[in-house]
Formats: sequence, structure tokens, C-alpha cells
Amino acid sequence: MAEGTSHPNRQISPSSVTHVVLLSTCLTGTILVSLVSYNRYLRQYKSTLDIPKSLLRKNWIYGKVTAVGDGDNFHFFHMPGGTIGGWGWLREIPILESNDIPQVTSSKNNMNHGNKSKNTKTKEFLSWTYSFLFRPKLTQKKISDHYLNLHVPYKGKRNLLTLSIRLCGIDAPERAHFGNPAQPFGDEALITLRHLILGRRIWIKPLSIDQYNRCVARVVYWSWLSGWKDVSLEMLKQGMAIVYEGKNNAEFDGKEKNIDYMSIYLGVKGKGYGVRRNS
Repeated sequence: MAEGTSHPNRQISPSSVTHVVLLSTCLTGTILVSLVSYNRYLRQYKSTLDIPKSLLRKNWIYGKVTAVGDGDNFHFFHMPGGTIGGWGWLREIPILESNDIPQVTSSKNNMNHGNKSKNTKTKEFLSWTYSFLFRPKLTQKKISDHYLNLHVPYKGKRNLLTLSIRLCGIDAPERAHFGNPAQPFGDEALITLRHLILGRRIWIKPLSIDQYNRCVARVVYWSWLSGWKDVSLEMLKQGMAIVYEGKNNAEFDGKEKNIDYMSIYLGVKGKGYGVRRNS
């Protein structure tokens, strides 16, 4: 028999077969685990319809606020896994344009706001800080001016693959749209929400999908000064929303949260500022 020709009667040993089976099993298992892990922890949701029902009311997801459209809804860019998931070094994070111009002005005096001296701005800041502590004595116009001139550091960015989020538990006044007139404090609520979360990285807990395909969610963010902040509760504290009273699709992330919402709302309702004046 010529050299290099295998022996016709050579057989594969049982141990070799076992090794092949084990390697195949391990490889298949690794692939399946990787797929499951990717879908659960690293898959980006690009619309609310991508959110699995099994996630509702159970899991939190992480991302960035890229636009705020009203006082109780915004656009959320999902960033699963955060930095570990590659965001910022393998996967691109949307960058928002800096906003150096006030969002809304309510009087002619505000047109010259950018030309004021630093001393004048400092005095105004101290004045508003003092006034904020004694809001019951303020006129409705001064309250409105205060919220309309809150600093919004970024401009919203549209046309991204984002989730439309509706804040749970609250109802903020609407701005004019679809032929409907604006509700009182609609602009103020919008600026307040932009001031709180636009451009910020947040966590949301999806609770349900409403009839407009928006994700009704509990929303929180971290503040180094005061810890975790619940955005719905913050809007109530600022007087820019009321507790949601609709019978359908009411979401509070549990009955205990409903109690928290009502406690905050009723505790400051009599102060007479913001949306409560009209509720």
C-alpha cells in the first residue's frame, strides 16, 4: 500500500465520537446563550412595539432623552447595557446641540436677557430663589415667567429611532395642536420637563402601551445632590402637572405609588401656584 493512503479498515474510536459530540453541544449552547443574552440585555428597542410584553412592569431600561414634545411625554433613545454594552465607544450615542437661547420669552424685557451683566443676572437669581421659597405670595405672571425662563441646556433632536414615552401617574397641560387651543401653563410645563430631563441619561420602567403606541412608564434619574428623582413626582412638586384621573390606562406602578402621588399633590394644592390654580 502506498504511503499517505489511509488504512481502509481504520475506525473512529468511541472517545473521538464523544469529544465531537461534546464540542458540538458546547458550541450550540454557547450560541444559544449568546443569542438569549443579546436579546435580553443588549438588543436596542427602536420603537415601543419592540418592547416585549414580558418586560412590562418588571424590568428597567436605560437610555437618553433626545426630545421633549409636551409636559408629560418625550422621546427616549434606548442604550441597552450602557458603557458595557458598547455605547460611547462601539455604538454611537446621539449628541444634542447646545442651546444658548431661552426657549420661551413672555415679555419684551426678556428680549434683552442675554445682554444683562453678570451682577444683574446674579441679583435676579437670588431674587427668584427667594421668591421660589414664598411662591404663595407671587402673582401668576411672575410664576409663569419663572418657569418659562428655566435653563434648558440642549436643543431636542428628532428623526431618531426612539421610543415615545408618556410619564405615568400625571397629566400635564397641553400646548396648542391639531386645532385645539393651548391649556393654561402648557408652555411652562413643557419648559419644566425639558429643564429636568432633556439630554439626560435616565432609567424607565415600561408599564403599558397606550392607544397612541406610547410607552407609559415610570421615569427616574440620578442626581448627585439628592439621589434618585422620580420625574412624575418632580413635575407634581413643581406645580406643572396634576395626578392622572382617567379611569382607563391609569398607571402608577402599584397602589403604593398612587398614594405617593396623591400625598404630594394634596399636600401642596392649597399653595395656589401652577396648574393647581386651574385644577
